[in-house]
Amino acid sequence: MKRERHTTDETFRWPCLLGALTVVGLASALFGDDGWDALSWAALAIPLAVLGWKASGSRTPRS
Repeated sequence: MKRERHTTDETFRWPCLLGALTVVGLASALFGDDGWDALSWAALAIPLAVLGWKASGSRTPRS
């Protein structure tokens, strides 16, 4: 079985983007009001939706 090689950028791109989105959501909830609250809800819901999507996916390996 051959394993695909990934660069560091390919490995950490999505975790870093989701982490940055989480930081934006937490900061906007802390420092803002009204429209900022809506931004924080959206920014914090996206990583949770991705987590649920990836957790519910099939466990079969790619060929």
